[in-house]
Amino acid sequence: MELEPHMHFKMVNIGNTSEMPKTITVFGATGHQGGAVARALARDPANFVVRGITRDVQQDVKIDDLKNSGVTVLQCDLDNVNSIKMALNDSDGCFVVTYTDFNEPDCIEKEKRRGKNIADACALAKIPHVVYSTQLHTTRVKGIEVRHLVAKAEIEDYFKSIGLPLTCFLVPCYYENFYDFLKPRRVQGNNCVLEIPMGETPLDLISVEDIGEVARTVFCNTPSYLDKTLSLCGEKITIREIAAELTRALPPMLFKDKPITVNDYKKLGQPWSVDFGNMFEFFVRKDQRYQLQHTQEIHPGVQSFRDWAQRNARRLADSFSKI
Repeated sequence: MELEPHMHFKMVNIGNTSEMPKTITVFGATGHQGGAVARALARDPANFVVRGITRDVQQDVKIDDLKNSGVTVLQCDLDNVNSIKMALNDSDGCFVVTYTDFNEPDCIEKEKRRGKNIADACALAKIPHVVYSTQLHTTRVKGIEVRHLVAKAEIEDYFKSIGLPLTCFLVPCYYENFYDFLKPRRVQGNNCVLEIPMGETPLDLISVEDIGEVARTVFCNTPSYLDKTLSLCGEKITIREIAAELTRALPPMLFKDKPITVNDYKKLGQPWSVDFGNMFEFFVRKDQRYQLQHTQEIHPGVQSFRDWAQRNARRLADSFSKI
């Protein structure tokens, strides 16, 4: 069931109602979102034991950060259902976010195959609560092909078709995407521009750290959230306002919104340019369904973009020094 705009969440306890800590397995634990979920759960050792899944424990540079946060890191072959099932052994729940590697020509087929493998393994392991990070099916909704969003929506369809005990998170772009996909471009000296084709339409955003806190509440209160889709949001903010907040947080750097069309954005030459261009067109043409008020009801401490930029000013400055 998807929550309609008029429905309100009930404030719930954030403590686990069982006596023993729940073991939660997090797929995508070395990414922005999965890592934030793993860390949020690990900060609550009275309620959770956390496993983070990676494809290569030797090569991923984020492994040490997870281990230092109290996460047990396991290697798993996402192309092998039995390998996934073994990683899920004795889990009380799992969090799933799938990854689109735009550098690989078959990235969409690979993402969907691995997502379905995780679903099949969850069914075989009889996992009592699966939380899945989904997206809208842009082709069905508006006839716009955004491959990485469509892949996640179709994986959700499969999760539901096999009857998994499911909670879905519908999430917008992350504040943390300004470290990578949405990074500004330096034009001269300390002057940088944001080239994001949203015009005056606000962009819905959230910090992955706040997604982690929502996940913690959801896993602590499984019966309240089964068979629901939670539409999450941290702030609705225009690109011009984002530029102003980055300027406020990172003096003497100056940021401006540089208007760009969707077609010109698609020509920027990055592996994701076409899909992201289509995504922004979808956001402009279709009312973004991410719900700030409902997110605040679950997690009153959800950060505004201003708060997040101020708290992460040093990391942002380090990231932008490389542009």
